Amino acid sequence: MKAFYSKLIETFEKAEIRDKYSSQGVDYPEFIDLYGGQDLNPESFDIYPNPAIFVSWSIDHRQKPSMVTVTFRLCWEQYRDTSNIGLNTTEALKFLDYIEITDDILRTFESADTGKLEAATEELNIEPIVTDQCILVYNCSYKNKKITPDSKGEYNDITVKSGLYTKIFD
Repeated sequence: MKAFYSKLIETFEKAEIRDKYSSQGVDYPEFIDLYGGQDLNPESFDIYPNPAIFVSWSIDHRQKPSMVTVTFRLCWEQYRDTSNIGLNTTEALKFLDYIEITDDILRTFESADTGKLEAATEELNIEPIVTDQCILVYNCSYKNKKITPDSKGEYNDITVKSGLYTKIFD
């Protein structure tokens, strides 16, 4: 998953990706990190700029091919009122543009050790945490180079030569 994470960072640092956000009047994700509960326990982490993306994953090696579930927590600091009587609801709802742009980018993402991301679930999380979040979950295949027929304990072609033991003692 190192190749996945490295390519993710590289992708969001590209000028053309940043331009996708800027052209919509939306801030691009300035901070990408592995998820470690930054939203639940902020005093244990350095302050990070927003918008931010936190990534976590789980891999199910029991499936053939192995499947990865990747969770992206899109953080957005909301300064404006999103209610129908808010003074600038259009500006307040820019976080929805941030989610849509990021989702479009992630749906085309693929790395050397994973297949293309396929959207699974989306959840808006505005519980009392440091920032508002949208949680996007994707599934993809995992190309684990360590799983080979030998590492699974299977041999498809075995040739047995007789008489080896007796030749040692002759």
